[in-house]
Amino acid sequence: MEVAVQHALVRAGHQVEVFDDRRSARMVGHRLTQRRALRAAKRFRPDFVFLSKCHRLALETVAAIIAGVPNAMWFHDAPYHTELHRPEIAHYAAVGRLSEVFFVTGFVEEWRAHGLPAAFLPSAGALEITPVPADPAWRTDASFIGAGYDTSRAEFLMRLAKVHGVRVYGPGWEPWRDQLAWNGGEVAGDAFSRACTSAAFSLGILPKIAAGTTTYASDRMWMVMLAGGLYLGPRTPGLDAFLLDEEHCVWYDDIDDCIARMGRLLPDIERRAAIRASGEAFVRAHHTYDARVPFLLGRRGWENPLAARKPGG
Repeated sequence: MEVAVQHALVRAGHQVEVFDDRRSARMVGHRLTQRRALRAAKRFRPDFVFLSKCHRLALETVAAIIAGVPNAMWFHDAPYHTELHRPEIAHYAAVGRLSEVFFVTGFVEEWRAHGLPAAFLPSAGALEITPVPADPAWRTDASFIGAGYDTSRAEFLMRLAKVHGVRVYGPGWEPWRDQLAWNGGEVAGDAFSRACTSAAFSLGILPKIAAGTTTYASDRMWMVMLAGGLYLGPRTPGLDAFLLDEEHCVWYDDIDDCIARMGRLLPDIERRAAIRASGEAFVRAHHTYDARVPFLLGRRGWENPLAARKPGG
């Protein structure tokens, strides 16, 4: 995400200095990292500071860097507003309280209740992601790309696999390796795109922690569509206003609906191809990091490009 934001800012004509606090801490330790970060900020004299998680920066360091400088933080991770007892989440929240705007991809009011200046900004996909030709060896009805940390996701995929072909890509699926066709690890670059274009559908499945969401969605949604995948994801009241059903993607209501919609559309190759192409074009125009830059720099909430349009209109 940080690299994608950097590239988008450069394409927008801005000079960008990146400080990798985690890499610095590994190389020289915590104390020297604070001094290096402060020196980098003093030397570069930024007009705007984009904060990521600041894993290895002390709050005093963050406060000094952003003092008197327009700034914003963008938290992409799952909605951990219920997990502030965890030290790393508590640190992210503390950094967010220092920021002018704490952009989140969902659960704005819940984050505000913890004293953060939360505003909504959806996740995005990197403009550099492009489709590659499908590979017959990778063909399947549905692919899912993501970590196997959530039992509810595994249960969803195992049930789906009883009806349709399913391939799973990503780390952490060892507990279900006998029940799912798993590649054994991560996919990136062309392999990520190949997993999308070689499947009839690219799945989105909300983790258990996102129960009750309206607008939250992983950046997987945008990434698979930029990679040429036909996104088949969970409909929520709010998320279905971002993309139009069977124009940009396909929404499902639950596992039974997911199975049924796949069954109906699998034989219709031309219809699937049209949705896939329309979805990629729409995301490339409106849901890349480049499209988010004006909202980041302006420290203002997102404006939905479909706000004035009715489904089917």
